[in-house]
Amino acid sequence: MLLAGYFSLAVAAVLAPGAQDAEIGTKPVEVEFDAPEGCSGAEAFFNTLRSRTDRVRRADGNEPRTTLQVRLTRVHGQVVGELRMVDDRGGPDTRKVQGANCDDVVQALSLTAALALDPSALLFAPATTPALVSPATAAPAAPAVVPAAGDRPATSATETDDTMRERRPVLPLEFSVGPVGTTLLAGSFSPGVTLGARKTLAGEGAVRPTLGVAIAYARNDVFASPSVAQVSLAGLAGTVCPLRWTASILTIEPCALVLTGWLSASGRQVTHTSTVDRLWLSAGGAVRTSAFIGRGLSLELEAGVSAPLLKRRFFATVPSNVVAETPTVSPLVGIGLTYGL
Repeated sequence: MLLAGYFSLAVAAVLAPGAQDAEIGTKPVEVEFDAPEGCSGAEAFFNTLRSRTDRVRRADGNEPRTTLQVRLTRVHGQVVGELRMVDDRGGPDTRKVQGANCDDVVQALSLTAALALDPSALLFAPATTPALVSPATAAPAAPAVVPAAGDRPATSATETDDTMRERRPVLPLEFSVGPVGTTLLAGSFSPGVTLGARKTLAGEGAVRPTLGVAIAYARNDVFASPSVAQVSLAGLAGTVCPLRWTASILTIEPCALVLTGWLSASGRQVTHTSTVDRLWLSAGGAVRTSAFIGRGLSLELEAGVSAPLLKRRFFATVPSNVVAETPTVSPLVGIGLTYGL
């Protein structure tokens, strides 16, 4: 997560105003800061920025400058920070980050601004970085300018503690697609595909529930023709993942899952072929491991088991001649690509 997070910030810096300024020497900046009570102020932001690069200074008089408009708000127990950079030519660029507290967000926004103004800025704040001052001792904060509707959408990310170790962003809404494999009949493998969406709810620490729903389709005749019966399943899967642990770019979530749909089965190697449709209902659990790539994209692996709650047996000629049946426990594995907003 550390490399992916800093890579995304570096990309933002290249696109941001002032990153390609050919001027030699320091760059004049002005900080406008708006934050809730209890958060640090403009002085703390500038001090942190200055600790990362010596190529910035406070603007003086009416000289051309880059204005850093910082705005912090509290949303569902989190702090959302917005950095709007306006250069002397009037070109705006906006970035957003989300963190557990004001200090984390100020650190993250100062890093973003530092990289935008000086691509060689320090990624890690020096140990002698001045402590964040309280609003009582901070310079008066000026109201932030709300971004215009035409501004480029900001990138949301969750920033880190005062060591600036970045974690995978907590993206409230994610969409996923990928192949999946399971067992619909005992002794046979059934590959398929899923297409889903997930919503991450607000929380603290590891308690950050995720609710998901997906359309799933699988069948057992994709790679080989089944000898006894051909089955396919079209259904709807729901997942609840109450916890999540993030380390660097990796996130692990234990999840409970339920799948319901229609199981369609057709006989093979019989004189008269018939097709039957039956309700499928199964429940189980899985562990989801995902690796953040950047720009809202992640690769993930999900593995677990589920148990069909409705036992199905298929017979030929007479009921005692059972030729196929649903398994007692069905393994489940899938890989996918997710995109978060």
